Amino acid sequence: MAPDNDDSDAQSPEATSSVRRRSPPPGSNPPRSKRAKYAAAACSECKKRKLKCVREENEEECRRCITSGVQCVFGAAPSQDGSTAPRERPRASRRSARSSLPNDVIMDEISMLREQVASLANTVGRLASDKSRQTSSNSPSSQRHMSIHDTSSPQVQEPKQPQFVGPTRSAFSLKVAETSLTRMGISAQTPLPSGVCESLAPTRYPTPEQSEPALSVPGTDVLLTMPLDEVVRLLEVFQEEVETVYPFLDTGELVSKAAEIRSFVEDSPDRPATAGSPAVDIKDVILAKVAIATSIVVEAHGKNHASNKLVEPLKHLIYQLSIDAQADLKVIQIMTMISIYYFFSDEELLAWRNIGIAARAALEMGLHQNLSLVENFPDERERGLAVRVFWCVYVLDRRWSFGTSLSFALIDRDIDPDLPEPPDEFPYLRCLIGYGRLCSKAWDALPPFSAPSQIIPKDTVAFLDFTAQNWSNSIPDDLQLRHPLHRGTAGTQPPRALRRLQALLYLRGNHIRTLIHRHHVISSASIEADPQKARLVVDIAIDSISVLVHLSETSDIYMRQQSAFNYFLLSAVAVLFLAAFLAKGLPAGGCGRASAGFYPSLNGSG
Repeated sequence: MAPDNDDSDAQSPEATSSVRRRSPPPGSNPPRSKRAKYAAAACSECKKRKLKCVREENEEECRRCITSGVQCVFGAAPSQDGSTAPRERPRASRRSARSSLPNDVIMDEISMLREQVASLANTVGRLASDKSRQTSSNSPSSQRHMSIHDTSSPQVQEPKQPQFVGPTRSAFSLKVAETSLTRMGISAQTPLPSGVCESLAPTRYPTPEQSEPALSVPGTDVLLTMPLDEVVRLLEVFQEEVETVYPFLDTGELVSKAAEIRSFVEDSPDRPATAGSPAVDIKDVILAKVAIATSIVVEAHGKNHASNKLVEPLKHLIYQLSIDAQADLKVIQIMTMISIYYFFSDEELLAWRNIGIAARAALEMGLHQNLSLVENFPDERERGLAVRVFWCVYVLDRRWSFGTSLSFALIDRDIDPDLPEPPDEFPYLRCLIGYGRLCSKAWDALPPFSAPSQIIPKDTVAFLDFTAQNWSNSIPDDLQLRHPLHRGTAGTQPPRALRRLQALLYLRGNHIRTLIHRHHVISSASIEADPQKARLVVDIAIDSISVLVHLSETSDIYMRQQSAFNYFLLSAVAVLFLAAFLAKGLPAGGCGRASAGFYPSLNGSG
């Protein structure tokens, strides 16, 4: 509902300030201004947060509750007759009070909302960790393989982040908010809470001497310490968690070669394959080890010693393949595999680098052109795999580029329009290809942070939003998410793997629309220009958070793939953070509405 016109709201802070500073008429004695007194008894909200409670003499509510848009309830206070009774103050005169808040109170609100952002970003993770510990302690299989899968994490290091902060990173929205507050004369002295978003400071990369030493025991390959059935199990975990989303590899083929791969590692690498057994080479070993390491990261919810022991000895081999070997399909698969491993290890910058190598190798092989694809892969089965490999690289290139806000390695105009897409048996990948093309259009429309204006032309916004909603509507019915608010009590949950795909597609649709409309909350002026569109952005962000909270409460999907889902969580939180401080002058919305979006999410996730 559009806000009512209010003369007090229409005044700018400067105008309001000038009115307050207007000289009194001659001969009058203006009353001396007094600092607001602390309330005799703090309200319930301030007591709960252990913060000072300041209430103007002519106000019914304290400043903090006025700004936060929450109900201000004072506890028992002695009355004139000696009795005590709780006092509930009605909401009144909020807009006029909000426009005259001093900087120290606004800074208190900034600190409080930042704490809420940090809590929102971490509570779901803590909930998932608690579930993980309960599951691992009660699982016989996890106890049986405890010595093999040492899930103790190495010394925690901040993930490497690009020094450049582009418009698709969640840090961008937070940086815009910081800049806007500075222009308003409010110094954002409180640092961003760690873990809320990527660090805005340049990353100091460790030198070789500072890097983690090799963790594998000399002369012993970690793969040989695992029973064959455990190797097969972890490959099947990779098949369920990764291949169902990005089918660039036939994991079943690796499973069928598991015994030969262990024999290859156990004996001399130069030993020829035994007669009648599938051919195994060092590239198969690399693929199997990185797949197993990725599964361990998924089950341990982060990089750990066991995964490091598998991957660290392979890095020099992967590097040699990327610079020395003639590009072939297995090299592209290896670079894609290590890229996914880095992503699940919360190293998205390294994921972006390696998928770029895979993309350039695909260009070398001509996988982007239909004619060269047919010539190089005359066998229909091999050609089908090559098609899936190329399009997986394409969608991952888009995904990592949006996560890091760094450029694509594959450009749409370089791809043959007649290049075949995966068949209908890969519906999720087909959806991602369409989403990747939508991302390319949105990427071109988003202004960089240094642009004079962050506004996107209305025609462009309308076209992109129409395209985004068309993409969402084109998702097959079995991949459409049944929203938790509309599910009802009688509905049954779909299988876990299918539900994960549904949630990812739904969140992608919300995310791209948030980026398209984010410029409506990029400044106070843009919010005032179109408050309905500003509210739309806030509603989409809150919707994404509610879906994530429901996903965490009702399944282990969020827990097992936090890296994938945290991207959407942080992006939504960053938009709310941006809107919360820039919309404080709007009636029926603004800071109160955006701030209110945090409370249900915090209650639901904690």
